[in-house]
Amino acid sequence: MEKVFLICLIIGCVIPLLTLVFSGIADAFDGVFDFIDFDMDAGFEIGDTTICLLPLSINSICTGLLIYGLLGTFLYDGDNFLFVNLIGIGFAYLAAVVVQTLIRKLRKVEHTTYSKEQLLLFDAKVIHTIVEGGFGAISVSTYDGITSTYPAKAQNPKQKISQDTIVTIVEFQEKMAIVKPKEC
Repeated sequence: MEKVFLICLIIGCVIPLLTLVFSGIADAFDGVFDFIDFDMDAGFEIGDTTICLLPLSINSICTGLLIYGLLGTFLYDGDNFLFVNLIGIGFAYLAAVVVQTLIRKLRKVEHTTYSKEQLLLFDAKVIHTIVEGGFGAISVSTYDGITSTYPAKAQNPKQKISQDTIVTIVEFQEKMAIVKPKEC
């Protein structure tokens, strides 16, 4: 039984290390297991996170093998076969579920970018005072939490716009925002 634990431990370590060292191998291994990982959402949701009950990606399988081999190597003394296997399989499955859940969560992360035309729809806040006839800076925050900062100047060159003033972006001239105070 020690050989089985050792083999699981070695496989659980070697495949991720090889994929780390030779990134092209990761694509080859992922291709081998594509028939297994066909995006089944067998699980349940907690908040906006889906706990995946079928951890069938190469990363989660290697994590499970690593945990099973590690616990088996440390706990097996020759007489406790059933106990070690139950504990090893339980913790291996739990670790694989955690890894698979993290993988799914990270794949869903999106970064939305907005065009300058779309940014005209959002209010901005002056973060550095726009001096009369000169420049300052604004910060634009979108609904999904993306904050962008742009150099800005007032639409009326004889106007000073103080820090923390809410402004409307009139247009962009290259990378410069032309702004006016928001009318309430």
